Amino acid sequence: MKNILISGGTGFVGKALIAYLLEHYPDVTLTILVRGEVALDPSPRVKYCLWDVNKRFIDPSLSEDIDTIIHLAGANIAEKRWTRKRKELLLKSRTESGKLLVDWIMAHGRKVKTFVSASAVGWYGEGKAGQLFKEDDPAGKGFLADVCRKWEATTSPLIARGIRVAWIRTGLVLHPSGGMWKALSASFRFGIAPRFASGRQCFSWIGLADLVSLYAFVAAHDHVVGPVNAVAPHPVSQLALTKALLAKQSGSSLVLPVPSFLLKLALGELSIELLKNAAVSADKIQQAGFQFSAKNPSDL
Repeated sequence: MKNILISGGTGFVGKALIAYLLEHYPDVTLTILVRGEVALDPSPRVKYCLWDVNKRFIDPSLSEDIDTIIHLAGANIAEKRWTRKRKELLLKSRTESGKLLVDWIMAHGRKVKTFVSASAVGWYGEGKAGQLFKEDDPAGKGFLADVCRKWEATTSPLIARGIRVAWIRTGLVLHPSGGMWKALSASFRFGIAPRFASGRQCFSWIGLADLVSLYAFVAAHDHVVGPVNAVAPHPVSQLALTKALLAKQSGSSLVLPVPSFLLKLALGELSIELLKNAAVSADKIQQAGFQFSAKNPSDL
C-alpha cells in the first residue's frame, strides 16, 4: 500500500489511525475525505479531498493512484438516543457513504486493490451465556445487527471486481479520550464503578492503540479477507471491565447499581447494547499473525 484514501479520518478512531500510519509507514501517502476546508493542515504526506455523501459528490481532483481505501465514515452509534430519525441517519451515513466510494472505484479506482471497511460486533446480536461468536456466524436480530448486515453488503460488489475486501467488526473501543471510558470518567472521579443491571453481561472490547494497528495490519496483509473481529482475546463482564478502567484512575471503588429500567429510561433502545451478552472471538486475526498489546483490560 502506497496511496491510502481514508473516510471518517476526523473522528475518534480516524485521527488515531492517521497518526499511526504516518509514524509506522513512512512511504505511505494519505488522502483524507472531508466535508469542509476548515482547520485543514496538509503536509507532503497528507492531502485532503472534499466529499459530500448527501450530494453524492467526490472532488474530481481525487487521485486515481489510490490503491487502498479505509472506510471509517458513519454517525456515532452511541452519541444520541435511537429515535426513528437517528436510526435512519446511523444506517444511511454508513451505507450511502459506502455506495459513493464503490461508485468512485468503479468509475475511477482502477488501481484500488484493497478496501477495508469499519463494521461492528453488533452484527451478531444477542449471545447466550458462554457463547463465543466467530466471523462465520450469521447476522443476529435487532437494529444494530441489521445495520451491520446492510453496511457490509454495501461494499460486497467490490469482490466481483477482484478487490480484496475486509470488514472490521469492532468491539467496544477503549481509550480515556473517547467512547465509554470517557463517558464514565465523571463517576470515576468519585471512585464509583457503575454496574449495569446484573453487570454479568459479557463485553467484547479493544484498546484504541490495538484497533488502529489492526486496521493497518489488515490493510497491509493480503491474506486477511472478509469479516474480521476487532476485539481483544479476553471478553469480560461489564462490571469487571468498569472496575478495571476505574482502577486506572482511582485506588478505591464503590459499585453503583444501575437498574435496567433506568438505563432504558435514559438511553431508550440504545440501552440494549449495554445489557446484552456479546462475547466475540479474536482467533481469526491472531491466527493471521496480529499481536495484541492489550489482551486484558489491565493492560490498557
